[in-house]
Amino acid sequence: MCTVIIGFDPTADWPVVLLGLRDEAVDRPWDAPGAWWPELGDGVRGVHDREAGGAWLATNAEPARAAVVLNRHEVVAEPADGYISRGALPLDSVTGSLGEPSDPRFRSYNLVELTPESVRFTRWDGRAVTSTELPPGVHMITHEGPDVASVPRELRWLPEFRAAARPTCVLDSGSWQPWLGVLADSSSLSTSDDQALFRSDVIDGHHYASLSVSTLALQPGRVDLRHARLDHPGHLEGGLHWG
Repeated sequence: MCTVIIGFDPTADWPVVLLGLRDEAVDRPWDAPGAWWPELGDGVRGVHDREAGGAWLATNAEPARAAVVLNRHEVVAEPADGYISRGALPLDSVTGSLGEPSDPRFRSYNLVELTPESVRFTRWDGRAVTSTELPPGVHMITHEGPDVASVPRELRWLPEFRAAARPTCVLDSGSWQPWLGVLADSSSLSTSDDQALFRSDVIDGHHYASLSVSTLALQPGRVDLRHARLDHPGHLEGGLHWG
């Protein structure tokens, strides 16, 4: 259910900017971005999943890179020794230790790997792996993949993000306001609306909702990651309070 918007311009001072909405089970504990994995080096930071120990979004300062994982809906048969958490994937990516992407111990996923020079999208649907380099421009990625017009929220909001001025710097610069304005406009929709970016759904008896918003700016030698936990899961009530 997560949604990620990426602006990629390899000629810009900050070639990669990312706005991410994280959706998760509301009773699953997690921590704001930090250096939760000291064994991986001081430069590795990310949104920490307390239950499985992985990361939804991870970054590394040197070399500057980031990765984010989104769940897919296909069912992958559980191996005899159990699944590996998909939260291992962003950490493996930013530390250069990513293994076989079609490892059947992973449930299906979408993985986005970002450097100042490239944005790479990889899909594992339980049957085959496909990878592609995304071209410069603004892209929206959900459970189905990048820029999929059949996904109602991509159809509704991707043109809005593309029409808005792309962020050009870190969050403090104020250049994020056009994208954050589109995000705020989207919050007028009910969380049950298929076009809504802020989600709240009950799936197989479990409550999943949008829990936080992250911004990322990436340039050679520097990574800027900011985070705002939502006061009301699935809703933008009270605005965004950045940490």
